Order: sequence, then C-alpha cells, then structure tokens
Amino acid sequence: MTARFRTLALVVPALRVRGGLFGRGMRAERVMRADEIEAHTAILATVPAAVTAWSEGNVALDPFELRVLGDAVMDRLDRYGSGWWPSPESQEELLAPHAPPGAWDSVLLVWPGDAGFGGGAWGLTRGATAAAGGAGYSAITSGSWPAYRTATDPAHGFVHEWLHQVESVYRGLGLGPDELPGLHDVDGRATTRRPDPDDGRTYVDWERETGSWRPWYRDLMTGTVGAAPGEREGVRGLTPDRWARRRNPQP
Repeated sequence: MTARFRTLALVVPALRVRGGLFGRGMRAERVMRADEIEAHTAILATVPAAVTAWSEGNVALDPFELRVLGDAVMDRLDRYGSGWWPSPESQEELLAPHAPPGAWDSVLLVWPGDAGFGGGAWGLTRGATAAAGGAGYSAITSGSWPAYRTATDPAHGFVHEWLHQVESVYRGLGLGPDELPGLHDVDGRATTRRPDPDDGRTYVDWERETGSWRPWYRDLMTGTVGAAPGEREGVRGLTPDRWARRRNPQP
C-alpha cells in the first residue's frame, strides 16, 4: 500500500515587516518578481513526481495542491537561532483559510527571504502543528531560485524539508535512529543496494559531485540505507512495512 501525504504548497510573494527586525526601526520588505514566482511554481510542481519516483512508489504526495497567494503579505517573522523565519504561529492568520484543521498532512511554504534572513539556513521545518491545521510545516526561503535552472535534481531541497516532517511523524510512531537515521546523519553511509547504482560512492561523495542528495533520500524512503562506521548491520530507512505504521488519511 502506498503511503499518502496530503500536501499543500504555498508561495507567498510579498514580505513587509516594519519595526523591530534586525534592530530597532529597521524594515524588511521584498516582493518576488514574476520570473521568481514562475521558477518556484515550476519546481514545486515536480516535487510529487520526485517523491514517488525516489521512493519507488512507497509514498505519494496525494492530493497535491499548489497555490500562489498573490494578495497575501507576510508581515511577521519570528526569531529562530541566528535567523528570522515565518514560524507557523506567526503565519497562522495567513494559513487559516488554506489549511483548516485536518485538511492536510504537509504544508510547504515558500517566502521571499534568503540565507541572510535564515541565519544561513534554507528551510525551517516543524512537525504537526495546530497553527497549520495539524499538518507538518516547512518554510523555505526563495533566495536560491536562480540556481534551479542548472541544478541536478532541483526538487531535492524541497524533498529534504518534507522528509523532516516525515521523520517527525515516524519518530512519534516508534522508529528510532537505529531504524530511521536522522536526515542529517549521512556521513560515512552508502547504499546497501546490489548491484550498487552509485558505483561505491557514499551519499556525501555523490552530493559533492552533483550537488544532489537524491540517492540518500531514495534509500531513506526504501529502507536501503547502509550502516555508518561502527554501527551494526541492519535494515535502515522506511521499508513498506514501516511506512504502513502510519494510517493513510481517509479520502
């Protein structure tokens, strides 16, 4: 049985925060250009197919809906670590008409920030939260959009943030790090697939060569992650049986 995550992708083109941000009296204002919005919608539209293909059908973002909130203005950010982010609580009013309680399992929100806002980070993800109608929530900065044109697997960053939501769900269902490694616990690992489709390269090797983490996400979603140095052998990642620990939402 294919695991289903009902997923809503939102693009919020306008940011206008006045007072108190980056120092008293400073403002943060930015509006995405038309080509920037188009780049995001084009990449977001490919994310469901990437998840289905890389998971070999174990999971689907179904239904998937993409909305550009052209009239919305993001007017509040919250402090997270060294950066400023649209937390789900700060965006609850914006989210409410689009993510009512129980409507979605995942929300992906692209906003007109860059690494300077995020303290060097590209995304902020939270597990299921009431502010997003009970869905997991990922806020993704817009700043890297020009690189989408030439990137290998440009959807992989969005898949990364969504997989943080998945990790939260399955930790709550009892899967520990020995069965489902943390999304950043990648050093020293390689696939257990035979024949080896990665020609002996570790996941880190692959990313250094291509800029993509696709093999790592593929194996996390199919239960074919290899042991890190010093770990015992075992099945790591989300096999079909492990995906099935979560009950699919009703149609």
